[in-house]
Amino acid sequence: MAEIKKYQMYINSEFVESEDGHRFESLNPENNQPWASFPEASKNDVNKAVQAAKDAFGGWSKLKVTERAQYLRAIGDLLKENAELLGKIETIDSGKLLKETKFATEYVREYFHFYADLAEKMENEFAIPKIDKPDMDVVEIREPIGVVACIIPWNQQMFLITTKLAPALAAGNTIVIKSSELAPAPLIEFAKLIDTLGLPKGVVNIISGGVEAGEVLTSNKSIGKILFTGGTATGAHIIKNSANNFAQLTLELGGKSPVIVFDDCDQENALNNIMTAIFSGNGCSCIAGSLLILSEKIYDTFLEKLVSRAKEIKLGSPLNDQSQMGPLNNLKQVEFIEKNIEATVKQGGKVLCGGSRSQELKEGCYFLPTIIECPNRSVDTAKIELFGPVLSVVKFKTEGEAIQIANDNDYGLSSGVFSEDAARCDRVSRSLEAGICFKNCYRFISYAASFGGRKQSGYGRESGYDAITDMQIKKTIWTSNARVKEDPFKIR
Repeated sequence: MAEIKKYQMYINSEFVESEDGHRFESLNPENNQPWASFPEASKNDVNKAVQAAKDAFGGWSKLKVTERAQYLRAIGDLLKENAELLGKIETIDSGKLLKETKFATEYVREYFHFYADLAEKMENEFAIPKIDKPDMDVVEIREPIGVVACIIPWNQQMFLITTKLAPALAAGNTIVIKSSELAPAPLIEFAKLIDTLGLPKGVVNIISGGVEAGEVLTSNKSIGKILFTGGTATGAHIIKNSANNFAQLTLELGGKSPVIVFDDCDQENALNNIMTAIFSGNGCSCIAGSLLILSEKIYDTFLEKLVSRAKEIKLGSPLNDQSQMGPLNNLKQVEFIEKNIEATVKQGGKVLCGGSRSQELKEGCYFLPTIIECPNRSVDTAKIELFGPVLSVVKFKTEGEAIQIANDNDYGLSSGVFSEDAARCDRVSRSLEAGICFKNCYRFISYAASFGGRKQSGYGRESGYDAITDMQIKKTIWTSNARVKEDPFKIR
């Protein structure tokens, strides 16, 4: 058995153990064997990290914007230079394909440069025109919020930490990050890299731990904003925790994203994009297009082609360039998917391909690409987020019915529409209750475009031009050019 790698937390620019010495292990999903261990942050450890960020805030927020921007660009450049290392660590810890984790780590450089540029160009003071009070000048200024807490899930870690960290730092905030207990290694490796840049002490702090650490962090009275990506149930707990500090919240939660395919679509394009929507990233994406709403006019032929393609997907080691899907992250996730597929079959669903673990790769958390024909969208796999390579298919007759099926959804994160009728695409995309809609494409990201959900998919947006202002708080300053000589009790 290979030696288990030991990691530490990063608090106040120092690598430290947990106060009580408690540790936990992370399993490599390829073989379900422990490969690394991490400190289990205690309540005091979490509070020390928050205090370090609080102490650092005064200096960091007052640093010249150009100096902060230089740090951001340096972080972005360092990530791109070390994309192979970070990508490999993330792949081993999470099961995501190396070609995806490496690409994401290279690409996030652009986010850090984008927010560095924005920070240097933006104005943070605005005069209020035509104020209706005589002899008065009024300005509004934007200031950094303070200490920002970020809680990161195990999938797409370098991307999801970047969408939070880059605008938060650019705006002048300091950060405490809690990594996922299921795959903490990439963020600690990230800490090792940024430690070489000489950031002021306490500006970025990274802790590892489970539910207790997350509860302490999101309840801490010094936290001004919480950014969370993860499950809806956990998001509900965070909302409750924030009653202790009244922190602002940005929550990117679960999704059950519908993809509507009309009979007039470009079928080759639709097939390729649906494969991307549900099977890329092992199906472990918040925006995975896991519900296919398919026109009855092309239902049989289209589904036959899709099943044929799904059966050809190559499962294998996520470190192998030839693999198209790797393992899921953990056995609990696999068992959850199996349970819901079993329930769906009892409810009238029909498994067209997959539906079980790989028999060729028994040691790991490998699950076959799965397509399930569903009698309606009330069956389990058609309404519950599975976070795996499982596509539920429902038939529709009319455009109105397709929209109704899509919106009969507790979630509202992403969606897709495929049709060669541009007016229909536009009409349907505007009718869907989702924070994102892809027309004749799927699963694209950009630093310039915001993303976020509605309903039980959460609220608030990440990325895009407004991300810095979302990391700031307004202050209004009134300046009188006259002196009060009249009745002080007069309403003015």
